[in-house]
Amino acid sequence: MTSWHVKTEAMAEMSGSHDTADRQARWVVMWREAVRASHVAMALVELSTTRFVELSPSAAQLLGTTPEGAAGLDYLSVAERPREAAQRFRLAQDGMLDGLRARRRFRRHDGSMVEVESWGWVIRSHAGRDLELWAGREVSSETEHAPAVGEVVSSPSWHAGSGVESAWVTLDDHWRIAEIGTNVTALLGRRPAELFGGSIVELTHPDDLATLLFAFARATTETSTRVYVRLCHHDGNWRTVEAAPTVLDGDGTSPFAIVVAAATDVDAPDASGAASELAGDLRRIADTIEAAVMLAPLARTADALGISATTELSPRQWEVISRLVRGERVATIAAEMYLSQSTVRNHLSAIFHKVGVHSQPELLALWRSDRGDRPSLKR
Repeated sequence: MTSWHVKTEAMAEMSGSHDTADRQARWVVMWREAVRASHVAMALVELSTTRFVELSPSAAQLLGTTPEGAAGLDYLSVAERPREAAQRFRLAQDGMLDGLRARRRFRRHDGSMVEVESWGWVIRSHAGRDLELWAGREVSSETEHAPAVGEVVSSPSWHAGSGVESAWVTLDDHWRIAEIGTNVTALLGRRPAELFGGSIVELTHPDDLATLLFAFARATTETSTRVYVRLCHHDGNWRTVEAAPTVLDGDGTSPFAIVVAAATDVDAPDASGAASELAGDLRRIADTIEAAVMLAPLARTADALGISATTELSPRQWEVISRLVRGERVATIAAEMYLSQSTVRNHLSAIFHKVGVHSQPELLALWRSDRGDRPSLKR
């Protein structure tokens, strides 16, 4: 191998490491911003070091300090039972534990103790450090019960009628709305132009922000997460919606998407069945978003060629094509989607026709060319 090859590979490795570090840093900053915006006691803890990365003003007050004073503070140093807490962190770091709710005692800055009902959920990251989202509420007696973060005390029922309005948005790494699907105006009374660049944190009712953030955290560990939250309507009122966040693949600039569906207070006998059916619908919509974001370069290329039909792919076709560009073969796609191989090939034929290509290699070449990918040189 020539020295030129060695230098090129070293530079590529350094560039890749820099990109990963940058993505990781942006990921941490994103969660710090959300915790800082919460008016309830919330904190961000780094799993590997057990140190606080960020505390909301209320969390800092709970521990008798300030957000600045608590920066870098070791969680184990304020826990009444540090060995038990350390074991929990080890289990979470090893992937054996994602979430926990418990009553704990913490040592304040002045040495006094405070009893807290707390909730924690791991935020898994492909880019680097795993974090834990923590929330707590002081309790004054053994019998006092604190409403659980991430749960809905009084959940509205889904109307078991025809069709449920739903809409989706993608979020950038500052929780700002980056892309908008249909029906947003119907749900929130706002035109897309009013929503672009706005923060989902600011749109969410302050009392529901912790619930929403825990849903995003759970989306990093679970395939389906749904919560009820209130979002601000254009008329200034709060509208309850069911929200289903999902993690998006990519370079980290758009880490999340969220699907919201209208909720009503209609108490129908088969409302639970409707809610169960809607859960699957929301997940499928979220899968479609992930595929659509992944294939945005393909859509742009098709638009440039005057082929607008790519936007008309069905959710099933989006899933097939997203699996294909991830490198899955027809047999694997068929097995994962519970389809016959001939059915998958039929879907691919329909996709080829809509996009204007004739084969899988042509489709992948079209996708890669617009992403700027180039075949590696073989010597």
